[in-house]
Amino acid sequence: MSGGHRAMPHTADIAVEAWGDSCEECLAEAVRGLVESFADIRDAPPGDGVDLTVTAQTDEDLLVEVLQEVIYQIEVHGRLVVDVSPGAAGLRLATVPAESVEQVGAMPKAVTAHHVRFGETDGTWRAHVVVDV
Repeated sequence: MSGGHRAMPHTADIAVEAWGDSCEECLAEAVRGLVESFADIRDAPPGDGVDLTVTAQTDEDLLVEVLQEVIYQIEVHGRLVVDVSPGAAGLRLATVPAESVEQVGAMPKAVTAHHVRFGETDGTWRAHVVVDV
């Protein structure tokens, strides 16, 4: 199975679902699902990047930590995370300037603490999270 993602309306929020063959692939798909819910990143080649030192103790905490960092990068630094890969300190988040892409939806505000699922079952990693917009 190859990775993928989708974002769906969820009351005043969005729900992001992602899947992949590995934890890293699923995380990258979850990030793309979140970012593509509000920005057109199809033609945005990864440029700069930031290292994220992971402090999460559980898989669900890892998903929330990465997506919260994606939101932080938008709000504080004006960067969109377009890819995630293993890095020296934990994870490497590839970014592009927010002004280089078209906004197509509401900007996310925060990852909710409820309805978070992230883990591996039968060889496939799956993620589900609800995000306030």
